[in-house]
Amino acid sequence: MKKIHFMNKDERNAKVAFQPLKINKNFKMGLPKEEIFFKRFVAATEKGLHEHLSKELGEDYGQALVDGDPEIDFNSIGKKINGTDLVYLDSKGEVLYAPPIIKESIIGPDGAEKERRKSENIPSNVDDELPVRWSDQKIPIQDVLKSFAFMRTIQIMHIDGLTYDFLYQMAKELSEEKCMAMIGAGKQGKNPLIFQANGSPYRGFLEGRVKDKKYKLLLHLSNMELKKIG
Repeated sequence: MKKIHFMNKDERNAKVAFQPLKINKNFKMGLPKEEIFFKRFVAATEKGLHEHLSKELGEDYGQALVDGDPEIDFNSIGKKINGTDLVYLDSKGEVLYAPPIIKESIIGPDGAEKERRKSENIPSNVDDELPVRWSDQKIPIQDVLKSFAFMRTIQIMHIDGLTYDFLYQMAKELSEEKCMAMIGAGKQGKNPLIFQANGSPYRGFLEGRVKDKKYKLLLHLSNMELKKIG
């Protein structure tokens, strides 16, 4: 189970667990009392792709497809695929035997490329020596929902009795105040949360729910702020 180093508003910190929020599905694909299986089959080979067909038959090869089925490789089409390997191709379709050099392209508001630079390796920051912090900023739940689009939600969970008390008190306070607390990384808690190396940066919004001695602490993640047009 993955861990996150968490600090509350009183600057008490602990390492706790987190996992993606489980969604209970009330439906099942397939026929009643029948199991559904997914299998992969070969749908086309390289000779059946547009690049090859246009070289062999010209750009207008529609009638040739009707007359002779040149796009179908009868020795390969329909075969089961048991496993696949990921390979990288260059612009000419040749296999690359060394990792490609990835560059970042910075696009401006007008859609034009403003800068191209070497990609940086950005480490995860949620299980570091410095904990992610509960900031002083609390926002009413309705205001958060109208201002940000959530991309992911994870559930924060205790790993022992001490961390249960630690998380329960956070959930209780947020539930009673009907608000969310902003969560950030770094010394001041102002940096975005990054859950894996070179992963997407997110703003964190902590929501708490309690019922008797049960609690649910949800960390909603957003990288998109909603703004009015005009």
